[in-house]
Amino acid sequence: MLEGRLDNLRQYLFVIRQISYKENKRKIDETNLGIVWNVLNPLLYMLILSTYYQNVVRHDNVANFPVFVFTGITMMNYFSNATKSAMRSLVSNKSLLIKTHLPTEIFLLQKVVMAFREMMYSAIALIPIMIYFKIPLSWRVVQIVPVLLLISITIFGIGELLAIAYVYFADIDYLYSVFMTMMLFVSGVFIPISHMPGKLQGILTYNPIFLAIYLTRNCLVYNLPSHWTAWVKLLMWAVLAGTLGHYVFVKNKNKIIGKI
Repeated sequence: MLEGRLDNLRQYLFVIRQISYKENKRKIDETNLGIVWNVLNPLLYMLILSTYYQNVVRHDNVANFPVFVFTGITMMNYFSNATKSAMRSLVSNKSLLIKTHLPTEIFLLQKVVMAFREMMYSAIALIPIMIYFKIPLSWRVVQIVPVLLLISITIFGIGELLAIAYVYFADIDYLYSVFMTMMLFVSGVFIPISHMPGKLQGILTYNPIFLAIYLTRNCLVYNLPSHWTAWVKLLMWAVLAGTLGHYVFVKNKNKIIGKI
């Protein structure tokens, strides 16, 4: 039985690699820069936004502001790209869903894995930036592992909910895009939470994107201990989103085949 499960796992991983390869090749063919664009995109955002906000928004207590912006953009893009791709994954792969007997979750997982890989490519640009600003790494860098694990579980759970909703209500695509635009301004990407209205600060600290960005900055950029409540809140998001997403997805995945 164990050998059979391992064979299935290898098959699923092969499918994920094949679909990811085809999508990645299509993206590379669409631009002359190819995979390099994954590195340049957040870097350009960092240059534009950090230059703008350095001259417009008060940030006198934000050390290494360009790096502050870059880490925020990288995590924000991961969350946004992964959830949006997962939302569309079932509809965009409807032919494979109908023709094959693969677990439906595979198509969502593949989208999250693709977004994660793109984020890692983007993170390559962080190395020369940290060298330029003379930011040393410490043992806290290992804390990025649980941060990425918890936010990825949260993303997958939210992706499951969105994927089911998208099958029944396609307009959620536009609504979610508007929602993510709003989240860009309330997640501490380029404006420190201390500069936001006092009444909102406590509420915004429950935002999973803000939590992931806050924890990432502390362990990579500022070498600071993060408040324990941030870890608890992100863990709660992973448990709740993962559990609820899985429950709703399993309950509806047999119905969506006919709906698609």
